[in-house]
Amino acid sequence: MSREMRNPRVLLALILFAGLIPRVAGLGVSPPALNSDELLKAFDGASVYLTGRDHHGAAWPMFFEQSGEWSPPLYIYFTGLFSAPFGVNPYTNRLPSAILGTLSIGLTFLLMRRALDERAGLIAALLVAISPWNLFYSRIGWEAISLIPLQLAGLWLFMRWAQEGRFRDVMLSAAAFALTTYAYPTARLSTPLMGVGLLICFWEVLGKKARQAALGAVFYLLIQAPFVYTLLEHREAMQARWAFLSVFQSPEWPTLIVTHYLQHLSPMFLFVTGDANPAHGLAGGVALMALAPLFALGVFSILRYRTAFGWLLLYWLLTFAIPSSLTFDRFDPRSMPNALRSVGGMPVIELISTLGIVWLWNRLGDTTVRKGVFACIAVAVIVNTGWIAYDAAVRFPVYAAPAFQYGLRDVVEYAEAHKGEYDRIVISDKVRLHPVALAIFSGRDPGPFSGKDFPKYIIPFYHYVPVYGDFRTNVYQRFAGLELNQIARWYNLAPGKNLLIALPNEIDGASPVLRVAYPDGSTAYEVFESKNG
Repeated sequence: MSREMRNPRVLLALILFAGLIPRVAGLGVSPPALNSDELLKAFDGASVYLTGRDHHGAAWPMFFEQSGEWSPPLYIYFTGLFSAPFGVNPYTNRLPSAILGTLSIGLTFLLMRRALDERAGLIAALLVAISPWNLFYSRIGWEAISLIPLQLAGLWLFMRWAQEGRFRDVMLSAAAFALTTYAYPTARLSTPLMGVGLLICFWEVLGKKARQAALGAVFYLLIQAPFVYTLLEHREAMQARWAFLSVFQSPEWPTLIVTHYLQHLSPMFLFVTGDANPAHGLAGGVALMALAPLFALGVFSILRYRTAFGWLLLYWLLTFAIPSSLTFDRFDPRSMPNALRSVGGMPVIELISTLGIVWLWNRLGDTTVRKGVFACIAVAVIVNTGWIAYDAAVRFPVYAAPAFQYGLRDVVEYAEAHKGEYDRIVISDKVRLHPVALAIFSGRDPGPFSGKDFPKYIIPFYHYVPVYGDFRTNVYQRFAGLELNQIARWYNLAPGKNLLIALPNEIDGASPVLRVAYPDGSTAYEVFESKNG
């Protein structure tokens, strides 16, 4: 290798480029479609920049009301920079995540270079570049990935302050940690937990620089003030999602918390199976299986050398699952362990594995054995990465299609093309068509809207959100009944000429005018026509 190629800056640039390519390639193909959550972020982001208001009509909101919950603002405002000038499409929707994921690679390098040295920084950056966990959330238009660069920046700046004592660094670190609250909801707990970890592991440094540390803490709280005000002002609405997911709803909550926690820390979740929900990850663990022995060596090195940074990584490993462990979804048995709600653990596995690699490299010395061992490690990592790449590019777009509402755009475009022929267009509640998805798929420009913009549509799924009442959710009950799951009754009883969009087998004994298939050939949606006197 030439001297230029050994330059750390050149190597880092190559790693960043190698990490960027799989994060931006084929964003319109894998994941196979834009689901409602992705569409909401891009639509509201474009709406505020184009009109000054979100789709509810709120002016430049601090938090965005979306589907009955309040979403944090950072990712929405960031993605709006892309979707406002270029429209809502897979690239404008997902490119912001790819950028944030790539940024996390660079920040991993800075953190590990500060904690150890440049070689460790490059190794860690490379491992994050090929991390299945980071890769997946860098390719989907959700706000979860925005937490990671802020968390890493906060740690890097804290480490630099601890070593050099520059007041600016502790203030910037406090700002980065404070902004995590505006990035992803689990940070409301994970960031304070990280603060406790810094207090425990770096108490000597904090004691020597108590004045600067105190000012940093005050600055952190000042940035939290708008969030606290919004929470107090809209407490019930802001807590609606938590009220639905809280494990404390169950009388068995102590057992559930322990079970969920252990599931997240199990080797199966970390290295083998990951999250069973295809909307939350690729096949395999959240980390490469090939890293498992190196991760174990990393844990050993932490216990062996007992450095403050090592203890912090171990603390991080033991606490990242706590926010997710306090939740459950009684309607989805696959919800635990949950790679999305535990995303704050990214990239602690790669960081600890880096410690294992460094320890093994130094332990073996400059010998033929070291060359052989690391050649085997390299082959295992390459093979493992190749499998992940194959899954992401070939298998995932097929088996994950239902989770990403594949085909929904096709049925809406069909309905829009033929709506003049029908008295009304009725959407089964099981289809889960979000009004914002309807707006995007029908070609409506981003901006405030209501059901009055779509007078022929009856959309029942979001009946629990008052603002979507304009979509005649109550009208659906006229024929479907209170259970909201009998679109077949609409087919048989509703007067006039209707177009009905349903899932397979919801309407028996009738031939659809359109059948939309998933990539594997199975039926995704069926469109029916009814005529009743």
